[in-house]
Amino acid sequence: MRKIHRVIYQEIIPPGLIALMVLTFVVFTREFGRLTELLIRQNADTVTVLKVVLYILPSILVFTLPMSFLVGTLVGFSRLSTESEVVAMRAGGIGLRQILRPVLRAGLLVAVATLVLTVHFWSEGNWKLRLLRHEIGMRPMQSQLKPRVFNEDLPGKLLYVEDVDLRSGLWKGVFLADQLPEGKKRVILAGRGELLPAADGNRLQLALSEGSSYLFDPGNASDYGVSQFGTLAVSIDLPAARVWDRPKRPGDKTMGELWTDLTTAAPEVRTESNAEFQRRLALPLSALIFAVLGVTLGITPHRGGRGYGAITSLVVAFSYYLLFATGSKLASQGAIPVWIGAWSGNLVLGGAAVIVTRHARRGTSFAGILFNNRISALLFRRLQKAHAWVRDRAGRLARMMGGWLGSFSDVRLRMARVIDSYVLRLFSSNLFLTLLICAAMFYLFTFFELLDDLFASQSSSGLLFEYFFFLAPHVVMLLVPISVLIATLVTFGLLEKTRQTVALKACGVSIYRIAVPVLALTLLVCSFLFVLQDYVLPYSNQKQDSLRHLIKGRPAQTYYQPGRNWIFGKNNRLYNYNYFDTERRLFGELSIYEITPGNGQLLRHTHARRALWDADKGNWELRDGWRRELGLEKGGFARYQSLELSLPEAPDYFAQEVTESSKMTYLQLDRYVSELQQGGFEVDHLKTELYEKISFPLVSFVMVLLGIPFAFSIGRKGALHGVALGVFLGIVYWGAFGVFGVLGGSGLLSPLLAAWGPNLLFGSCSVVLFLNLRT
Repeated sequence: MRKIHRVIYQEIIPPGLIALMVLTFVVFTREFGRLTELLIRQNADTVTVLKVVLYILPSILVFTLPMSFLVGTLVGFSRLSTESEVVAMRAGGIGLRQILRPVLRAGLLVAVATLVLTVHFWSEGNWKLRLLRHEIGMRPMQSQLKPRVFNEDLPGKLLYVEDVDLRSGLWKGVFLADQLPEGKKRVILAGRGELLPAADGNRLQLALSEGSSYLFDPGNASDYGVSQFGTLAVSIDLPAARVWDRPKRPGDKTMGELWTDLTTAAPEVRTESNAEFQRRLALPLSALIFAVLGVTLGITPHRGGRGYGAITSLVVAFSYYLLFATGSKLASQGAIPVWIGAWSGNLVLGGAAVIVTRHARRGTSFAGILFNNRISALLFRRLQKAHAWVRDRAGRLARMMGGWLGSFSDVRLRMARVIDSYVLRLFSSNLFLTLLICAAMFYLFTFFELLDDLFASQSSSGLLFEYFFFLAPHVVMLLVPISVLIATLVTFGLLEKTRQTVALKACGVSIYRIAVPVLALTLLVCSFLFVLQDYVLPYSNQKQDSLRHLIKGRPAQTYYQPGRNWIFGKNNRLYNYNYFDTERRLFGELSIYEITPGNGQLLRHTHARRALWDADKGNWELRDGWRRELGLEKGGFARYQSLELSLPEAPDYFAQEVTESSKMTYLQLDRYVSELQQGGFEVDHLKTELYEKISFPLVSFVMVLLGIPFAFSIGRKGALHGVALGVFLGIVYWGAFGVFGVLGGSGLLSPLLAAWGPNLLFGSCSVVLFLNLRT
């Protein structure tokens, strides 16, 4: 029995560990952007980033650890069942109980590990992550300031610097604006300046020299102060991080704090704490239920192999987590008893495990368990016919692709249509299965994220399904590259392990020739991704973003237009306004600052309550305002009810929407970048995202070139090793793409190089490895 137990462990542990890597990586892709931004843009050190990773991991592992164990068990026993090893065990007198024993031991270890995570590390990680995020948000700006960009990192201040001396770090041509109490505003212009942290760490010291300060009240034009200074120190207080003064959420509380709430807290808090307390105890027990279901479903007769195990585990895990999450939320709101809500997933899946175990002893197939009456049997036969129809059409498509590629006789590719169809069908099925599993995990954790908001806003389930529908293009765009890499490694790894490549080589078919249909299909996938990104994704992102706002109970928005309050015009003219109506071409509370270049002084300040564009005359009509001369005619002041100004900036200059690049096509983003450059705004990150619109779809092709050499080098070790390697390469590639993107957005790297750097780096390595294959 020890040898048999060893065989069982060898079958379930490797796929379980690989599934843990894959599932954790898929969920963690949502955090890559924020981590790289913390590392570079927010100037966080490596220790801080590692802390963020450690704080996030428990909230992911409490779900992926039991699910990975289920995947490993089902995949392992599916292989044993497919190759009739389970039949041999039973023929040798080994019963179901003896087979279950080692799996239950492993499930107990997984349950204990999950219990430790839920009882201690989950709440501790949530709370420390909340503190750390608040602390990072309150940190002073320490990275080098970018010139000719409006900077709003300083609390309550707007800072603009014309140039920066790279040797000394001193600023040249400083503009500072802030809002003072009682409605007053202050504008400071200085020839030089620098930012220094105070000794106590709670304040910043802005040291300015050779400039002027202007203090005024827009509603009282007579109150206008002008002063010259040789040096000026502006103290900036940073808000204290007082997040610990706020009440903890149930997910942030320790088990001891939740237990205290059960006796001392208010009734509504007591219900939430009781639901949280019981769900932390219920979740670890899922590993034992998964152990029974994994064995009993895996050993039932089927023909699906490991693919059957992956799909079945996905269905089982989804059913459990949906019941668990929905029941826990209903219980915390008092809609159902707490014990029913928190333990609903365990009760339902536990009952299913008892039923399946009973039938597994008799050797009944999984289909026979579910479809044991006439109506269900008829439905099952219909599903079988539909599956056969889809499989037949997929085979025809693969053969058609091989025939289409073989029709180019003028270039003499000499396509072996049968081989091409076979390789395409194998690669396509692996790609579809991998993409399905990754997308399912992405949707599952998105559901967990939105569940609280869904109940709080009382949104219908139809709204959630509509949001998921419009989220699909983004999910496909995000997960296709890693799915292509895993499918490549699995496909060519299996061909190498089963010696099919040896037979093909003996027939004169080289490795390069075998890879042609996969490379051709991947180029089509890249083209599809580019079309999806440029023609579908901008509009689906707009729709899913508005639906997300509805689910979260936020007011509806027309894409993004927060109303830029400051913008540089032409001829050293600076505009500040509270409101701009793009349709009526109307300003509210407009101030125009005409700056004298070089000497840090204002030449003229014009203020208007309203400013309206006169299309017939082609100028602006300012109403109910004042104008003050501060240059050669210093002290000149005049009020006006109406004033016509001919300015080079037309309404279109101010009507630019501040939107996200993911909601624009390539041409729209290209025009948007050109327009923003004229307004004095940072565009490096937008330029990087512009070039990424072309470079990112080609990631899948680079993944194939990278995966084929590794697949043949590890092919004899099996497809699971290919999946593990694919996840590792995907993590490295994804991390490089995120780091390069942030470097380009921060101006530390050319936007063009930042967008294409990962493709060039990994692409060159993959081409070298690909050309050095033994064909």
